[in-house]
Amino acid sequence: MSNAANPTKPATREPTRDKEAIVSAYVAKARQQYATPTPDLEIDDEPQVSIAASGAWVAAWVWVNKEEVGIGNLTRPRAKRIRS
Repeated sequence: MSNAANPTKPATREPTRDKEAIVSAYVAKARQQYATPTPDLEIDDEPQVSIAASGAWVAAWVWVNKEEVGIGNLTRPRAKRIRS
């Protein structure tokens, strides 16, 4: 991208587009490395990504089976009814 309006100022990239590309690269790597081998880990279509100096945290969902936790016979709490 050139800066025709001010030829003395160096050309700069759009920060938003660069950040989107960086975030996409981290998400793709997270999917390749962690989500592909197991159905117990899911990454949303547009996960939250927190970029740090040496890498990034990519938000993911991890499945935990209730039998493995020892609560296999419990059910989900029922929603409370509001009476008017």
